[in-house]
Amino acid sequence: MNPEEQSQIYQTLYPRRQDIAAAWNALMTTLSPTLDEAADLHPKLLHATEHLLKLLVAEPFSAEPAQSIGVMLDVLDNVQPDALLQIYELLARELATGLTEEQVVLLYPRITSLIGAVGLGCSIGKAERAKTFAMNAMSVMGHDLKTPINAITGFSKVILKGIDGPITEFQQQDLTSIHDAGQKLLTMIDELFRTAKTDAGKTHLYGDEFDVAALLGDVLHVSQPVLARNGHALNVRCQGELGVMKLDASRTRWVLLGLLYYVARRTTNSTVSLTVIHETVQDKDGLLFTISVAKPEQAPEGADFWEDKAAEDADIALITSKRFCEELGGSFTPEQRKDDIARFVVRLPAQ
Repeated sequence: MNPEEQSQIYQTLYPRRQDIAAAWNALMTTLSPTLDEAADLHPKLLHATEHLLKLLVAEPFSAEPAQSIGVMLDVLDNVQPDALLQIYELLARELATGLTEEQVVLLYPRITSLIGAVGLGCSIGKAERAKTFAMNAMSVMGHDLKTPINAITGFSKVILKGIDGPITEFQQQDLTSIHDAGQKLLTMIDELFRTAKTDAGKTHLYGDEFDVAALLGDVLHVSQPVLARNGHALNVRCQGELGVMKLDASRTRWVLLGLLYYVARRTTNSTVSLTVIHETVQDKDGLLFTISVAKPEQAPEGADFWEDKAAEDADIALITSKRFCEELGGSFTPEQRKDDIARFVVRLPAQ
């Protein structure tokens, strides 16, 4: 587009910016009557219109900056997808109104690109605002969950210390169990919320097929801070080329995260290991994952780390990991070895 064409088109469309914004505003309030009370709607749409007109005639042309318009228009969050299509069609008509046939032909690819970028920006903005809302809701929920648990563990500790008077040996055992269970719940809540906060800072782009090494990198990035809180070292070993998997990436990811969190809670200041091997069994490709935690070097003689196995088997991380593994068509095998407190072998098909 030469400078003369730019000037002619801009001089035709710029005086119509108020009309374009007004038509946009009218359709918005028709599609979503609650927007009629939004005092800042028209100024937002006018600013968006002016920005679109400048991008439309700019050289070199780039539609990408129009995404910021969609991100800014949070008022579109309440508009249904079919209504959004009506808005985009209106914008296309309004941006072409008053132009000659030759100018419309010249601008048509630019108009469609700009509107597509606005739509993409709307999706990005909506996702970001939903993520923020979800994190705020989770923070409130986490506080509401932890407050009564803190009260339970706090009062049980007070009674255990004998501040309220002497207690029997049986009462001491029961109160110790209550206190330990409360502490475990607090730890599990912290693990889940730490994972959610880490996930909120990035967007996962796993499709139907994903690279196993990339997924492992993500798992290690998320789990390392949680394991470090218990003083654990993380040992990762991969054998051979891992390749790709065609499974549900989210569930595959949680199988590994859940088991890492579970074994890490069995002790402190030890070594948590994750070993991954690509294997072929009867011409079928699969991945073999082994997750374990070693006994601490300073473990007391004769210590039984499985004495509360019934309670441990009810662990939510263990239950969900086992269920997801089965849903993915894999196998889940707990093992007990001399040098390990807990050890799990997971086999998942590559497809």
